[in-house]
Amino acid sequence: MSQLSRQSRRTFLRQAGLFGAGAAVLAAGCGRPGGSEPETQAQLVRLFSSDNVIAAGIPQRLPFGLVNSGAPVLTSDQPVLFRVMFEDLQVDEVAVRPRLVGHDDVDASAEHEHSSILRYFALRTTLPEPGIYDLLVDVEGTEISVPVQAFDPSDVKVLLPGAGFPLLGTPTLDQPQPMDTICTILDGPCPFHTTSVAEVIAAGSPLAFLISSPAYCVTSYCGPVLNELIAANPTFPSIQAIHLEVYENPKEVGGNINDPDIRPVKEFEALGLTYEPALFLIDRNGVLIDRIDNVYDQDELATGLARIA
Repeated sequence: MSQLSRQSRRTFLRQAGLFGAGAAVLAAGCGRPGGSEPETQAQLVRLFSSDNVIAAGIPQRLPFGLVNSGAPVLTSDQPVLFRVMFEDLQVDEVAVRPRLVGHDDVDASAEHEHSSILRYFALRTTLPEPGIYDLLVDVEGTEISVPVQAFDPSDVKVLLPGAGFPLLGTPTLDQPQPMDTICTILDGPCPFHTTSVAEVIAAGSPLAFLISSPAYCVTSYCGPVLNELIAANPTFPSIQAIHLEVYENPKEVGGNINDPDIRPVKEFEALGLTYEPALFLIDRNGVLIDRIDNVYDQDELATGLARIA
């Protein structure tokens, strides 16, 4: 059994540096004159796992948010300039347009933290070699920085673009085992549980494979990813879509994802995941073309789907 399968969702998100908008951030700036406490400043929030998922030498998608004291910094769609630094040398400079984050399909009374991030930035860049990089953003004259570690591709756990996708016998409505709940979306199940990943790849169809848990989305980055895929699916009729829940047994533990007996699905181990949601875009030859982690909007999703359609 993998380490992930022995942990609750909150535990493994904390270990990956992802839980809540207060984690995985580095505020810019110095203290006030005279040595008093520093002013509250904007923070750049990593919306991706730091647990061996960023590979050096190949294009990577790095989603971020900007917050200040838990509130969104940006409310406009103006691009923000990201500078990528390595050992005091600039290796890239990219203007990135903010994208809107919405709520997932959860009970509005449930505890969640979506309000902390209003817009996200999907930076795509190549980090040339393994090591620690600094990503810098200027917000209203203040430079904000956050470190990002790139790993040798051989040390990266999650499946990378260019790899052949495994023939996973994912559960379906007809054969739901070992799931006690096939889909947790409100008024579900969603329409993406009629066939398995292995069957779609064997048939030579392009595939959008989403691992997400709508009912248990409690962090600021997961967004309405399943709803977005449902909305986009009719525009891409050649693409099969499959949704897989994160947990095998939420009903067994009464919906308590902090219960020590909660079991993440075995596909986490097969795909090297330590986080969710994750969208895998696979072409008709069974090759992984792109992986979109954690959050996406309709425009970013449509661009990704068009690559495999």
